[in-house]
Amino acid sequence: MDNTKKILRELKADAMLTGAADLRAWLTGFHSTFGFVYTDAQESVFFTDPRYAEGAKEALRNSYTGVAIAKNETTVFDYIKSKKIKRLAVPVERLTQPEYERLRRKFKLVDSMPAFVSAMSVKTEEELSCISRACEIAEEAFSQLLGFLKEGVTENETAGYLEYLMRKCGAQDRSFETIVAFGKNSSVPHHASDDTKLKSGMPVLLDFGCKVNGYCSDITRTLWFGGKPDEEFLAVYNDVLASHLLARDQIRAGMKGKEADAVARSYLAGRGLDKFFTHSLGHGIGINIHEYPSLGPNGEGVLQDGMAFSIEPGVYFEGKFGIRIEDSVTLKDGRVVSFMKSDKNLTVL
Repeated sequence: MDNTKKILRELKADAMLTGAADLRAWLTGFHSTFGFVYTDAQESVFFTDPRYAEGAKEALRNSYTGVAIAKNETTVFDYIKSKKIKRLAVPVERLTQPEYERLRRKFKLVDSMPAFVSAMSVKTEEELSCISRACEIAEEAFSQLLGFLKEGVTENETAGYLEYLMRKCGAQDRSFETIVAFGKNSSVPHHASDDTKLKSGMPVLLDFGCKVNGYCSDITRTLWFGGKPDEEFLAVYNDVLASHLLARDQIRAGMKGKEADAVARSYLAGRGLDKFFTHSLGHGIGINIHEYPSLGPNGEGVLQDGMAFSIEPGVYFEGKFGIRIEDSVTLKDGRVVSFMKSDKNLTVL
């Protein structure tokens, strides 16, 4: 079923209007910085400006959605008003306060966001194929990067080269700002890559991903550069890896996100490491790098076949080092299937 019809069918509304870029892209398969998708029982129209008109018409020529030029928001709102619409569905949390107030004065508003979250959380085979390809590209780029890691290169140089490799291998964009952390910087889970230089005897944490047809991949690998890793680092690495593999093997469809998180967290607690695991086990992945469901201590969402999400336990010792091991995965026949094929045992360069 066409995505616009799928969402509208779930709503008690005469029509819906969608302006958020990610939701528009999911509805139409076309990515743009400006536009609105209007849908009612008779039609769906993608309103955009002349910059995107030609590309949109080509992308949507075989779809249920037509394309029209809109100079601004007022053009779109006037069109909806002409349709005599009373109940209009909009993604409330994605509206600015002025947008919300303007629409509220003209229509009775229905929140479409819950319907989007539900529909987008379970991927089609086509969506899973895009995520799988994005994971393949990320892993290929990673394998090519290893030879680049030499003493003296900076985090920024490494991040830039990794992003270049992903594009060279077929990605259209990165999923998020690439994280490269050398040495003690790896103890900051979302370290901002800087001019720190790589030296012998340092851990290297790489958190990165890319997009294919708008769909994301997400992967983290932690390496050791130069010499032999010390016993503490090696022991903690093996514990983080064991927690990752345990989660992969024990997570099932029907679990709540918090139950999935508890699999890895309980193992790390048994090793005295849970207080150093400072974030959730994972998050949904799709057009956005963070989607429903949340696999964290408060995650109430129920995992289902077709969902795509990350498994990324991590342990961080402030000012010393951090270790995170992450795969993008999906659920099939009730069990986890990883998109990633690369070896997760510790790589020593």
